[in-house]
Amino acid sequence: MQFRTKARAVDLLGKGQIADLPTAITELWKNGYDAYADNLTAEIFKKSFTGLDKDLFLLTDDGKGMSQKDIFDKWLVLGTDSKSRAQLEKSPDIETLWKKPRVKAGEKGIGRLSVAFLGQPMLMLTKKIGSPIQMLFFNWNLLENYNLYLDDIHIPVKSLEDKNEFQDTFENLKASFLENLDKKEDFEGKLIWEESQKNLKKQIIESVNNSVVSNNLMDALMDDFTDLKESHGTKFLIFNPIDQILDLSEVNSEDNRDNRDFIISSLSGFFNPFIKKEKKAVKTYFYIHNELGKDKDLLVEEGNFFTSEDYNFADILIEGKFTGYGKFNGTLKIYDKQIPYEFEPNRKKFKRKYYGDFYLKLGYSQGNLRDSKLNETAWKRINNKVETHGGLYLYRDNFRVLPYGRPNADFLKFEERRNKRISTYYFSYRRMFGYIGLTRENNSDLKDKSSREGLINNDPYSAFESDLIAFFVQIAKDYLSDTTDDTIFQNEKKKLNEQHQAITDDRKREIEEKKAFSKSLTSYPKKFAEYEKEYKKLMSELENKISSTKTTYSDIEQILNRLSELDIEFEELLPDIPKRYKPTDLQLDRLNRYEDQILNFNETIKQDSSHLLDQVNEKLELEELKINFSKSAEVYKEELNSILNTHRNNLQDKFRSLIDEYNQRAQTLLDDFNHQKNHSKKKIKVKKDIKEQSDILRQQFDRLRKRANTTLVPLSNHIQKMTFEIDEELLQGAYKAQYDQMLQQWSLVQDTAQLGIAVEIIDHEFNVLYSRINRLMDELNTESNVSNNKKFNLLEKAFRSLEDKYDLLSPLYRINAAVDKEIKLNGLANYINQFFGKQLAKEGIEVTASDEFLKQSIIIKEPVLYTVTINLINNAIYWVRNSDKKEIRLDYFKETNEILILNSGKKIEEHRLPKIFDLFYSNRPSGRGIGLYLAKQTLNENYFDIEATNIPEYNYLNGACFVIKSLSAENE
Repeated sequence: MQFRTKARAVDLLGKGQIADLPTAITELWKNGYDAYADNLTAEIFKKSFTGLDKDLFLLTDDGKGMSQKDIFDKWLVLGTDSKSRAQLEKSPDIETLWKKPRVKAGEKGIGRLSVAFLGQPMLMLTKKIGSPIQMLFFNWNLLENYNLYLDDIHIPVKSLEDKNEFQDTFENLKASFLENLDKKEDFEGKLIWEESQKNLKKQIIESVNNSVVSNNLMDALMDDFTDLKESHGTKFLIFNPIDQILDLSEVNSEDNRDNRDFIISSLSGFFNPFIKKEKKAVKTYFYIHNELGKDKDLLVEEGNFFTSEDYNFADILIEGKFTGYGKFNGTLKIYDKQIPYEFEPNRKKFKRKYYGDFYLKLGYSQGNLRDSKLNETAWKRINNKVETHGGLYLYRDNFRVLPYGRPNADFLKFEERRNKRISTYYFSYRRMFGYIGLTRENNSDLKDKSSREGLINNDPYSAFESDLIAFFVQIAKDYLSDTTDDTIFQNEKKKLNEQHQAITDDRKREIEEKKAFSKSLTSYPKKFAEYEKEYKKLMSELENKISSTKTTYSDIEQILNRLSELDIEFEELLPDIPKRYKPTDLQLDRLNRYEDQILNFNETIKQDSSHLLDQVNEKLELEELKINFSKSAEVYKEELNSILNTHRNNLQDKFRSLIDEYNQRAQTLLDDFNHQKNHSKKKIKVKKDIKEQSDILRQQFDRLRKRANTTLVPLSNHIQKMTFEIDEELLQGAYKAQYDQMLQQWSLVQDTAQLGIAVEIIDHEFNVLYSRINRLMDELNTESNVSNNKKFNLLEKAFRSLEDKYDLLSPLYRINAAVDKEIKLNGLANYINQFFGKQLAKEGIEVTASDEFLKQSIIIKEPVLYTVTINLINNAIYWVRNSDKKEIRLDYFKETNEILILNSGKKIEEHRLPKIFDLFYSNRPSGRGIGLYLAKQTLNENYFDIEATNIPEYNYLNGACFVIKSLSAENE
């Protein structure tokens, strides 16, 4: 007798052992990594993308691919041990795609079956260097027939030597697969497709017949295999993807929001992002293709996963190594204080269990801003990540092990303990981020489950889990709980709370001032309208009175008194501009409009009033004028006295309030001390108690003195430093304005950084897209003979122009990845004329170069020099366009090895010369002030410098002149 295997066993090992979509994709990506792929891609093709009949799913890697022999000897052999027992390749060769040998991520030999989880039917395309493309077609639903044995199943594989034979080969594969359904009986004469299986058979036939590869889709599939000799990689095309996949493209659906978040979070961080890498590791993408040119990468646009730099934003940082018996040696960083930390578990049950050495690095972010060392902007940045992806992740050889890191995978039971007593069991699983780093070599006893969902719960794992739990409990007990003897954390947290509260209180005051100012901007115009109306009325009455020959002082006395009062009230019509904060542009606009009304009043009605009062002076006698003068003076005096008395009373009230509060706080401290003194007295029974109680009393004194120094003394010191000469509100407002400006600049820096990241991401996609369009246009021209078609010729001309512009940008890409090389400056001059050719011709600007410049060359990274030059020329074009003489000059001073880029445009003022390389400083309208800053920074990083000068021997065109020179030359 011998074992026989039912076909459904493969179904159970494949999709039956896969917990969810991320696990399935992860397994296949691991296989791609083991095949030395650098790019692992999942793609959903919507019907709207290329006019498909239905949505499709494609999984791709650019690994070494497979020959037909590899498919038969490895891919179609279940449980192969080629990875688990394979030794690391000794050196780079064709089998490693000439890359550094990699530790294999897979080991069970069944990960390839994960493709069955994604949907069915499936078309696999794979190609190895030097071998033709291999096509394999299969519908995994066939395995659901429990009457089939593995020996009964035929999996069709065919070679593709010519792309033009793709459709015929594909149809042959489908027909060959359908032969599996023709067999009616097994070797014992039993029906294979009995009555209960007929519906399954019908579904399989329909799915195979409906599996169609359009020409557009075929071109996309074959795009990476254009070089039939040297290309390589593997692709899985799923014709009927599962709903879990298709739901990912429903962006606005609330019903699948949780599903999207779960999948994106699970696929993020596939390769350990918490470690610093000299160069980018394997890259993963998850595209949704809705429309041409509008691809969306879920992992980039919605992932927002952690990076190694995020540890800088941790309030608590734990880092170190564990031995296989649970001993930890590393550091604990609490806010900004770093502490060496050692831990050894008090094992009982798992005393002899060994699980291998591993590394741990864990950051912890406070849930409240008031408890964090970070400013609001930085805290929000890390908090957004923690709320979405927070957790402790597990990596084996830097590959993520699922489900660790998911919100429901709190395998160390942080939240369970925290719910018992938050002040003792400090850590929350949802607020942490970081990883445990296992390796296959060191931690072979920590084995993955066959379902690829976590580690097997064996004795080594139980010891591993128990030691980690004890470790985190002990750290919390030693440093973070409210009963710990070490007060570093609690003291710093208290200080941060007080600072945050002070800032919060200050902001509340600021908000009240803003509200009051905004309210005044609404109410003051109404007050002014009433003021102006009354003033005009009094002026009219006064004019009528003095026009009469019989008018006496007593007739106009009341009017003059009221006008004097209105003159004083005039100052109150001007809103008090806050000193503690800078008004918004909108508020300033409203204020300016109001001030225009005031100005108009002064230039018209006020002037008329002055002339009218001159007539009053002529009309009245001297004695009457003296009486009026005295009354006006008394009005001014009373108003001044009222102002002074009001503020004096306010000051006295505040002093009384502060003194009362000071006395209460001081008395509380004294009462606490007296209570301890009396308590200690009662404890003294024998002589030895004196020392003990003296120490306790001294400790109480130290605590109370510290409280006084942090609560009472600062207020006293602050008041003592106050003087009439310093307007503290004005000073505070100035600092706030600077701070707000810094925040704005930081925001702009972040935007610029994001732009750079975006360019890096789309660079690869542009290359693929241009290659595809170029090939399609060539094929269209050849196959359809459209060379005489006017519209096609215009389209081709426009594309070639766009392609030329894109080619011109290529030297500007990938500065960090570039290497120093010799660059001939005559090539740079030609590049400038190519890049700006049309613009220069349109503006009538001439770019000239000296003979010395054209003869020279320099050693530098090409993207660095080209990027800086493009920025300088672009600026020069702007300033030269309105000059009488329009010239941009390239020169070289051989004696000092200096490159000169100068122009005949506007000269840079002397006082601006040292500022123009500052970040966000720009004299150009709507300029961002970034280009010259980045130019200097980039050159400095590459041991070159740039400066602007007006020295005549350099700036002989009397415009702007920039000098690029080597930093090493300066130091010689």
